[in-house]
Amino acid sequence: MAPVINTISPTSGKAGDSLTISGSGLGSLSTTKVNLGSKTVTPNLASNTSVTVTVPSGCSGQANLSVTVSGVNSNTKPFFFLGAPTVTALTPSAGPATGNPAIDVFGSGFATATLVSFGAVGSVAPASIVSDTHLTAVPPNHATPIAGCVDSVNVLVTSPGGQSVATGAPGQFEYYDAPSINTLTPNTGPAGTTGVIVDGDCFVGVTSVTLDDGVNPPTSADNIQPIDVNTVVFAVPPALATGAYSVVVTTPGGPSNAVTFTVTP
Repeated sequence: MAPVINTISPTSGKAGDSLTISGSGLGSLSTTKVNLGSKTVTPNLASNTSVTVTVPSGCSGQANLSVTVSGVNSNTKPFFFLGAPTVTALTPSAGPATGNPAIDVFGSGFATATLVSFGAVGSVAPASIVSDTHLTAVPPNHATPIAGCVDSVNVLVTSPGGQSVATGAPGQFEYYDAPSINTLTPNTGPAGTTGVIVDGDCFVGVTSVTLDDGVNPPTSADNIQPIDVNTVVFAVPPALATGAYSVVVTTPGGPSNAVTFTVTP
């Protein structure tokens, strides 16, 4: 008489999980093998009505499960392998230390994701699960100041199938400390003045230097040259009218404080 499987519990899981098969004619430890997809394994426990086995590694997706007792095969039941997620890309992949909006995380195995970890900074639940290959998450706030002004952390996704592994730069989020300006040298001069030195901190990944008179839209400085983490050099656009302008340096960490440059006749 062929063995019969009535139920399996759970019906999905990952490698290393315990799986219980219930039915009749299921044999004993000496006579029973469990077939799961392409794998055949020896059960941990076996009796005429119940078999317990450890889910083997090396399988993915849905597979048929059956029991072989003394060379006779049972009916099959479907079992779904839960693979660990993978992270392949982040958009954006950088932002300020605090106050980030949700970022897009791309990869696979996200349908049942429960947690998104940002290195030692912290973990959050997904803001949304768009699909099995796309979720969104809000980066938790990073403590400041950040040593060296930038901290790259691995973004890992956890699901019932396990946790993704670090993939290097494609799966890293960079936290940037906000830049700050101490002084401008010189802080006055005619339109077209070159070599204005901005002294401050966290001038990493500078995206803009602007001059704002508070009336018109901010104007981008000319010939912006980041020198090091503490120094940026720029030129005053030759078309600026006379008056006081707030100079602001912006990086992925956000805008700096404003320091005044006065354009003279």
